[in-house]
Amino acid sequence: MNQETKVANELQEMMTRNLVPVSVQEDINEICEGLKDGSLTLNELENGDSFVVETIHRAMNQVGKNQ
Repeated sequence: MNQETKVANELQEMMTRNLVPVSVQEDINEICEGLKDGSLTLNELENGDSFVVETIHRAMNQVGKNQ
């Protein structure tokens, strides 16, 4: 499983546990789809909305801890 898929899975888990602000949940759903289907990379997301980027970084950190 590649890094993008791992982060997408973690983001979805975070949403299930209500750890993602409501204001960015729709964006995170779209990002998860893009990461999983290969149309987005983690690098492409670095310059987005600061709340979205912060949420993605939290997911990336969690994935890193679980490896």
